[in-house]
Amino acid sequence: MGRSVRFDIDAVDSVGAEYDIEIQQASADADPRRARYHSSVIDSDFLRKRQDFTDLRETYVIFITKYDVLKGGAPIYFIERMVTNLGTPFGDGEHIVYVNGADKDVATELGKLVHDLNCRNPDEMFFKPLADVVRYFKETEEGREKMCQIMEELINEAVAENTENNRTEIALKLLEDGTYSLERVAYLTSLPVDKVRELASQLVG
Repeated sequence: MGRSVRFDIDAVDSVGAEYDIEIQQASADADPRRARYHSSVIDSDFLRKRQDFTDLRETYVIFITKYDVLKGGAPIYFIERMVTNLGTPFGDGEHIVYVNGADKDVATELGKLVHDLNCRNPDEMFFKPLADVVRYFKETEEGREKMCQIMEELINEAVAENTENNRTEIALKLLEDGTYSLERVAYLTSLPVDKVRELASQLVG
């Protein structure tokens, strides 16, 4: 899509609203300014095609975080621009959502989704479509081959760009997957072993 940032999930719904969904393992990767940046990337990419501000889509940047990054104790946070002296919405079409991944109350639909995103066993998942995808990538030869290919492409891109932020993101994904040793992750991402060990401690902390 020509963007300078890779989104975890980039989707457009039936009415044209665009969604960027990010799953963040480290709190530092869910800084509010990162959400602002992702919104700007969506808009700048769209304007290169249409060149008309009034045609900008409704956009939703959704961060699903491992911890309660905003520290409000809520399962989900909705962030909107406001006209502060009037207390009314600004209505620019930009929406930011933080999902608190530490809230795993399976009595709610959101809690079930958070549970499934943190679950590695498809048999223990609540949502069948997600369970089917995980089962495909983990339990079929074709799925495992595709996953290895995807991971290799991500690693090669990150190393080619030679930016520590990109290589750190890939290292976190590899560590979360649990397939590779710390030394192997360090080798694949060209990060120091101490850095990879620090990232691994963030995932368990």
